[in-house]
Amino acid sequence: MTANLSGIDHVILGINDLQKGIEELERLTGVRAVFGGAHPGRGTQNALLSLGEPHYLEILAPNPEESGDGESFRELRGLTTLTPIGWAASSEDLPALQERLKGQGIETGEIRPGARNRPDGTRLAWKTLGFAPSASGLLPFFIDWDAGTAHPSTTSPAGCRLTGFALEDPAPDPLRKTLRSAGLQVEVREGRKAGIWISLECPKGKVELR
Repeated sequence: MTANLSGIDHVILGINDLQKGIEELERLTGVRAVFGGAHPGRGTQNALLSLGEPHYLEILAPNPEESGDGESFRELRGLTTLTPIGWAASSEDLPALQERLKGQGIETGEIRPGARNRPDGTRLAWKTLGFAPSASGLLPFFIDWDAGTAHPSTTSPAGCRLTGFALEDPAPDPLRKTLRSAGLQVEVREGRKAGIWISLECPKGKVELR
């Protein structure tokens, strides 16, 4: 099965300071990400950059105005440079996807609503579905944007394109099988340690992050 990028909604780069992440990404790419907003109750905030429809890049960092907890938050606090930490896959029917995965013996979490306000006051809303907590950290969560919500790839600063994406894992076969069950055809390859590789084409040329 040929790998492709069509199912990717967005990729997430983590760092311990949002402004530092915005400046680092601008140095690498020549494009400055715009502040997206805060995630109430999660202790995080983000900045966004379009990677060409229908993809975008999210810089995720702690929100100094709100405390956070949990392993993922502590991971963010320890990242001193932009690091790929996750990704989201697009879906237009989360209940059907959930049932399909369940029918193949793949556990998921619950479908959850999400929302945040953009700096201009515009409300963004979506629903997400994740795999069970015991699943590989390289698996995505699925996102279905509400009707009437402008996709961030259409409203964020443009100039870069997503040209490559791969997951690397010492034991790639189970990960590959689960992704195929979900209808995703991203590249999964064997690597010394688990991680995400991203390739972008930007005004400053090719940029690779891992």
